Amino acid sequence: MVDSNYILRFLSENLMKVSKPARYIGGEYNSVVKDLANKDYLRIAFSFPDVYEVGMSHYGLEILYWLANNLDFVYAERVFLPWVDMVEMMEKNDIPLFTLESKTPVYKLDVLGISLEYELSYTNVLKLLELSRIPLRARERNDNHPIVIAGGPVTYNCEPIAEAFDVIYLGDGEVNLEKMLRVIYETKGMNREERLKLLSKIEGIYIPLFYEQEGRKIIPKYDFAPSKIRRNILKDLNSVKPPVKKILPHVESVHDRGVIEISRGCTRGCRFCHAGYVYRPVRERDADQIVESVKELISNTGYDEISLLSLSSLDHSQIEKIVDKLMEELKDKKISISIPSTRMDAFNIKIAERISQVRKTGLTFAPEAGSQKMRDAINKQITYEDIISTAKEAKEAGWRRIKLYFMVGFPNETDEDIKDIGELIKEIKKLGFSDITASVNLLIPKPHTAFQFAQLRSPEYMDKVRKILGPYRKYGKIDINDGKKSFIEGILSRGDRKLFSVIEKAYKLGYYDEWGEHFSFDRWMNLLEEIDYHQYIGPYGLEDFPWDHLDSGVSKEFLWKEYQKFFDGVQTKDCRNICSLCGVCIDYKVKNVVLGGRTI
Repeated sequence: MVDSNYILRFLSENLMKVSKPARYIGGEYNSVVKDLANKDYLRIAFSFPDVYEVGMSHYGLEILYWLANNLDFVYAERVFLPWVDMVEMMEKNDIPLFTLESKTPVYKLDVLGISLEYELSYTNVLKLLELSRIPLRARERNDNHPIVIAGGPVTYNCEPIAEAFDVIYLGDGEVNLEKMLRVIYETKGMNREERLKLLSKIEGIYIPLFYEQEGRKIIPKYDFAPSKIRRNILKDLNSVKPPVKKILPHVESVHDRGVIEISRGCTRGCRFCHAGYVYRPVRERDADQIVESVKELISNTGYDEISLLSLSSLDHSQIEKIVDKLMEELKDKKISISIPSTRMDAFNIKIAERISQVRKTGLTFAPEAGSQKMRDAINKQITYEDIISTAKEAKEAGWRRIKLYFMVGFPNETDEDIKDIGELIKEIKKLGFSDITASVNLLIPKPHTAFQFAQLRSPEYMDKVRKILGPYRKYGKIDINDGKKSFIEGILSRGDRKLFSVIEKAYKLGYYDEWGEHFSFDRWMNLLEEIDYHQYIGPYGLEDFPWDHLDSGVSKEFLWKEYQKFFDGVQTKDCRNICSLCGVCIDYKVKNVVLGGRTI
């Protein structure tokens, strides 16, 4: 019989035979251990379907872990996908996937929650279910199997992987997580389908079993299933305190620092940006709560670097107050502050200099396009002068390293537009930066963005990009993506239920597709040849999409108008200053949005 003692014995005998054995031992500082002998808990495993050090960097999983464990009827644990050497060892010894905290086999739990952050994790999801001894398809599960739930940004078109999930949770976890878990807890022992019916009544809950595909459209099979599932929106970020007891990983995580989310959402309206649309509207955390949370986080973890998390941190209406207060607290303790990639028009050299007093790191900016024509068309809302003047100020303030992100593959893009990426890098080099790195990636037209209607370019397009930008490599390191992973991700992101069989075949041949050494473009293309994959390439008009029933809050009509504005080169103003009528604030009755620098 497989129990925690059996698994502990397996670990003691085999840990030193695999790479990074600390990934599997648990017991990290700040992890939660509850007394299973004294209470009948709802047992949950929250999973990130990737290796430990990637999953431990995921802030959303951290939020859910603490929210759930603060409920007196829940015990939430963590589980990640083991690396391939450990998977082989587990399969050889007939060991099921187990939780880190209590070493309980996942199949013995009540709930398995899986975060969907990128489409190339789909094969990992199926491998995780197989290792957990849970049937891959929801329809094949019985009353004794855990209820498998998905959350995260990819759920806004989950249809290619929908068959694997009993429940899809759409939107901010803080809103209805407790209600969902309480229903699952109070219906233990009931028929599985009846439990799912009760869950379907909760806002933001989608039960794929209750729907079917007709053409490319997903429609309800039953009268009780809503035709549209409305996303959960947390209306006040201050109402939920951020996690301040981050679990300290045994293996250095990808982003090994303390993190405090300072705002959620973005108002800029970049037409390619999935997060910018599906996390609308902007909701800010108050400066005083941020500062107190940072102080608690440092006390609980000992981190010497704190990241202020947001889609655009320097757009926070109180950012100067936040930085000034934090520097007063942290400077003498030699604790640095980092701010994620920011916009070149929002960059405030005064703030950057304040932050860099402890540790001067490189700067990261995303101009996205080389030509002004293309920046206007994608609604980036920064000018050539903004970029050059900001880079010049940064150089004069002492920065030597700068990293730039660009995107290619937009509709109507010309060779000159691509060449202008190189010209921009050349001009920044003239300012005297010793280290310039530029990343050039292929556009992935995502659902719920203005480019959901656009054509996905083939990987061969990047050969042309490489040729055009080749002469500019002398001005900096230009990393040009080969477009192969982007192409597969693009197909999966706009796919429908017909792709599940392809994903199932793919995972049996290999997984960890996000990792370069495990990704095989030829393998994927051979499988996609078995279906008409060209239907997922586009371009599209105002037709039925397989994600139309999943309501992000931004209307399809608004996105179509934004797509037409792209071709006209017309910009849409930042909705902090004027409402763009995308639909989310009106239809969802969100009142505490940031407008004109004020929260209303």
